[in-house]
Amino acid sequence: MFMKFYLKILLTISYLVGLAYAVTFYYIDFFLWITNNLVPFEYQNLLVCILYLPALAYLIFRIWKFKNIDKNTKGNWTVLLLFVSIVTMPIYIWRKDDIFIEENDNKRN
Repeated sequence: MFMKFYLKILLTISYLVGLAYAVTFYYIDFFLWITNNLVPFEYQNLLVCILYLPALAYLIFRIWKFKNIDKNTKGNWTVLLLFVSIVTMPIYIWRKDDIFIEENDNKRN
């Protein structure tokens, strides 16, 4: 049930694409791929959503697959991933998922 290293890398890449896209709103001159024209912006938004949202959905699905974790904890992490994912997504991918696996296995035994 441990998340494999290549899956962590893949999820992190989708997170980094979303992060780079969010940074463009603060430093538009640094990334010149957002223009004044709305049509390229819509294509870029679609591309980022195609990469970012499935990774987010997978992580939320993975959280709720744990049987022996408190529902309040799972709910808190779901809300954090939905609303503050720019910060919490890498924390969950690289640390919290392993902690959930250990807690789930310890409560099972």
